[in-house]
Parts: sequence; structure tokens; C-alpha cells
Amino acid sequence: MREVTRKANLFVDKLLNERLPLSMYFHNYRHTVLVLKAVTEIGNHSILTDIEKCTLQLAALFHDVGYTETYMGHEDVSIQIAAEFLKGENISDEIIDSVCKCIDATRFPQKPKDRLGMIICDADFYHLSLVDYPLYAENLKKEWQENLGIVYSAEKWDMLNVSLLSSHQYFVPYARKALEKGKQLNIKKLLNNSVR
Repeated sequence: MREVTRKANLFVDKLLNERLPLSMYFHNYRHTVLVLKAVTEIGNHSILTDIEKCTLQLAALFHDVGYTETYMGHEDVSIQIAAEFLKGENISDEIIDSVCKCIDATRFPQKPKDRLGMIICDADFYHLSLVDYPLYAENLKKEWQENLGIVYSAEKWDMLNVSLLSSHQYFVPYARKALEKGKQLNIKKLLNNSVR
């Protein structure tokens, strides 16, 4: 499975570099790598089999590749691309199904149905806890403006982010313990910005 994960990483890197629109400032290979690292970190602090860890890593790699073809509903395309790649690597239907379920769990608003879905959802929102969250948020704002035509003033954007971060909850114990503090600090920073 590790060899398949390595091949998948190369495939996704090439696909995103060749076909992802330049206007994808947030949902790009950097985000994919962050989610891959996050599922690995969270997975290492969870009781998982090696197969489950590889399943999460494969889902992390493929979860946003659908943006190469469409913005809205990209998860369906991501699932299709992942399934085709994994079938070509002779991966069992059971593992392919599990990878696809993990990708499907990342739809917003997140409603994971099992533990692996919870882990990938927490990994997908790992950036909410990071010191450089404002940079991620600014990249998403720019991406929405260019791809969806949605424009926010700085004040409205900050308030939208406060609302998202305040209502968001991590699913698995490790993520709640390790990531919640950073997320709360980001809420405070955003609130301080809006007071100025």
C-alpha cells in the first residue's frame, strides 16, 4: 500500500500542476500536502490499522483533485478520479470504497459517518488551528472571488471567519486536544482585527 500511496502522490502532484486553474489559491497541492500530513498526524494518535492509515492518506491525496474539472460538486469528480486510479493499481474494491467514503465525508458542511471520515474532516480543517490561518483565509477569499464571483469586504470576511471558526468542532479526541487551542487563538485575532 505504501508504494500505491507514493504513486498516488506523484499522480496527484502532476495532475494538479498540469490541470488545476491558476485561480486556485487555497485548494491546491499545498493544501493537499497539509491534509496528507494532518491525516498522518491524527492517524498516528488514533488506534488505526496500517490499511486504515493508508486509506486516509489516499483519500487526502485525492480529496480535492475534482477541482481540476469543476468547482461546485468537485467531490464527485474527486471520487471518480480516485476510483479509476486505484482500480488501475489493483486495489481491492473494499479499500477503494473506503477511500471514496472518506472523500465524500469532506463535503461542506461536514457530516462524517465513521471514524475515518471524522479524521479526514479534521485534517481538512487543520489549517483553522495554524498561526498563519489568516493567510489561508485570504487565499480562500481570493479564490472565491475569482472562481465564484463572491466579493467580501475585509470586515465581512473577518466576521464570516469568526462565525465559521466559532461554530466548527473537531470530531476526534486528538484533534480537539491538539488543534482547538490554535483555533481559539485565531478567533481572538479575528475579533481584535474587527474592533480596530
